[in-house]
Amino acid sequence: MKLDDMELFVKVVEQGSFTKAADYCEIPKSTVSRRIRDLEQSLKTRLLERTTRRLHLTEVGEAFYHKAQQILKEVETTEKEIAQKQGDYSGKLTVYAPDCILELCVDHVAQFCQDYPDISLNLHSDSQPQHLMAEKRFDLLLNIGTQSDSSFIARPLATLSYDYFASPDYLAIDGEPKTPADLHQFSTLTLNQNNQKAMEWYFNQQELPLTHKCTVDSPYVLRALAVANQGICCLPTIMVSNEIQANKLVRLFDGQHAFQQVLYGVYHSRRYVPNKVKILLDDVEMQLQARIDSIEGSIG
Repeated sequence: MKLDDMELFVKVVEQGSFTKAADYCEIPKSTVSRRIRDLEQSLKTRLLERTTRRLHLTEVGEAFYHKAQQILKEVETTEKEIAQKQGDYSGKLTVYAPDCILELCVDHVAQFCQDYPDISLNLHSDSQPQHLMAEKRFDLLLNIGTQSDSSFIARPLATLSYDYFASPDYLAIDGEPKTPADLHQFSTLTLNQNNQKAMEWYFNQQELPLTHKCTVDSPYVLRALAVANQGICCLPTIMVSNEIQANKLVRLFDGQHAFQQVLYGVYHSRRYVPNKVKILLDDVEMQLQARIDSIEGSIG
C-alpha cells in the first residue's frame, strides 16, 4: 500500500467523486480510478460503492478513511518537525577535528556560540579523526589529507603547509641531512596514520621508505620529541611556529621539500545538510585559511 494512494483515497472521499478528486489533484480521472482500484486490491477489500450519481463508503472503507486521516496527519506533523529541525539553528552539533585545527578555531568557535546560543556545540579533539567515519556519529568532521570513504561529502576548506624539522642540538650532534636520501642515516619520528600504519614521507612525489625511530599517534608528542633532540619530524608548519621563533626547531632542506595538505570538512549528505552544519562550514572556510596564512607567513 502506497501512502500517496491513501492520500488520494481521502481526497476522493472529501471531494465526493472521482471527477472532482481528479480536478483537485490535477490528474486524469482514469488515474484516480486505477489507483483506488489498486489500493482496494492491496487491502483485499472494497472501500467504495460506486453508483451513477455518487460514491458511498463501505463499512470497512469508513473505518479505513478515519484511520487514513490520522496517519496522514501524523505524517504531515512529522514532516514539519523534520523540516524545522533541518532549518533550525538549534540542537546538538557534534564536531570532530585535529587538535591543531581546533586551536586555530578557538576565536571562531567562541563567536559561533555567541551568534547561535541555541546550538549545543560538542567539540571532540582527535589528532587523526578519519577513523571515526566508520562510526558515523558526527555532524561534521574536519580531516587533513585524502579521504578514504567516498560515501561522505568532503568539502575543501583550507590548505596547510607541511615540512621537515629538527632541533639545533640534535643537528649539532648527528649532523644535518643534505638530501632526503641522507635521512636513512638519521633518527626519524613520524605519526601513526589512522591508528594503522606510519605516515609515509614523500619527496618530489616519490615515497621514501624509512625505518622510523619512533611512531606516535599525537602530533604534540611528536613535536615534543623533536624539541627533546630525539630526531627529525614532519609536521604542519602551523604547529611549530613558536618553536621555530624560539630556535627550538629549525626547518630542513631550506624548505625545498615542503608540501601542501588539504583540510576537508566531511559530512554525510550533499542534499540534506542541516543549516547549523552549513553555517559552521561557511565560517571555517571563510576565516581559517587567513589564520593559517598569517602563522605560516610569520616564520617564512
